[in-house]
Amino acid sequence: MKKVLVLGAGLVARPLVRYLLEKGHEVVCASRTVAKAEKLVAGHPHGKAFPLNMQDEPQLVAFIADCDLAVSLVPPAYHVVVARHCLAQRRPMVTTSYVSPEMQALDAPARAAGLVILNEIGVDPGIDHMSAMRIIDAVRGRGGEIVSFRSYCGGLPAPADNDNPFGYKFSWAPRGVLLASRNGARYLQDGRVVEVAPERLFRDMHVLQVEGFADFEAYPNRDSIGYLDVYGLQGVRTLFRGTLRNMGWCDTMFNFRKLGLLELDEVDVSGKTYALWMREHLGAAPAEDLRLAAARQLGLAPDALPVSNMHWLGLFDDRPFGVPRISPLDAVGNLMFEKLAFQPGERDLLVLYHDFRAAFPDGHRERIVSQMIDFGIPHGDSSMSRTVSLPAAIGAHLVLEGKFDRPGVLRPVTPEIYNPVLDELATLGIECRESTETF
Repeated sequence: MKKVLVLGAGLVARPLVRYLLEKGHEVVCASRTVAKAEKLVAGHPHGKAFPLNMQDEPQLVAFIADCDLAVSLVPPAYHVVVARHCLAQRRPMVTTSYVSPEMQALDAPARAAGLVILNEIGVDPGIDHMSAMRIIDAVRGRGGEIVSFRSYCGGLPAPADNDNPFGYKFSWAPRGVLLASRNGARYLQDGRVVEVAPERLFRDMHVLQVEGFADFEAYPNRDSIGYLDVYGLQGVRTLFRGTLRNMGWCDTMFNFRKLGLLELDEVDVSGKTYALWMREHLGAAPAEDLRLAAARQLGLAPDALPVSNMHWLGLFDDRPFGVPRISPLDAVGNLMFEKLAFQPGERDLLVLYHDFRAAFPDGHRERIVSQMIDFGIPHGDSSMSRTVSLPAAIGAHLVLEGKFDRPGVLRPVTPEIYNPVLDELATLGIECRESTETF
């Protein structure tokens, strides 16, 4: 029996904890809120729950030293801290988050120590990488080359439960969603580098039709060009990674940012209501209707979707903040978490969509489409929790079994990683379906 330390007990952790327990591992779940960790282990004889403040590094080191592998599901800012302690204690690590420059800098030390630090093994990033690389390697195996690759992913409410004007519900931390809304982006389009400034992120939007299912808004996800090397796609003409949302999201979020509602600097709200703060924020006259003031600031009609969404969310309500200081982003996030939460029995939806164009030596070309449409389980695990945490759980189990030969800071883009993980996910009902058109 191996001991796995799971750091964090958030919305996506339960399938991972259960999978590892079912595989016969001892699981120690450490979280700031120990009640959440206790709920995850659910009295299992091989599960333990402990409180942990991630800023208490001596306690963190003690937990890491006492495990065989650490899984980091805490906020991304802590991953490098965890990785450094794992290196010092000679313990492998798994996380679902992106490889930051600081994490990449640990590659040489990890290789020298013979340790695996496996990153980006969730859904986006994660299943998107693995399903893409399986197709890319298959095309290369047939002598072809990828000339265009577009990849999209989005977590959304299932259509039957899409009952609010934002077209969205939170299956993971609201702050992470809103922080991602502040990113700029880069991608490659027909051989040209496209740079998207953060304030223009939601204006670089197009509509994606997922055949036989629905239309979605799609906007660029971070730096797609960085994946030229990750995927080995030097020479490709188009490389685009995008996020999917229901119609109307991009216009709302563009205008929220335009009004400064996604800023991170804390403001004084002591004794104020949301309405009073917004009146001051908008520079509205004492008796002016806040919808009219917001519309005036944005240059929109008072019944435009961004303005009506502000009203529906509660930004104009006479409701006290209850705290002395808060950032606009967190003020919005708190309201969103209340209004855009999944209710018992509701299902979420995960859509993953790849569109490849491949050229072959005999002159023929192929369009290869791979898509995964996965629904959450009513009164059970969400699709987001399953598709994020099960790849990480499988990866952790494979690391513990010594299945990966190459140490270092890794992504799941090699056959030794993506084949067993994708094959195991398929047995759990999570898999991509492919279709090919030849021309």
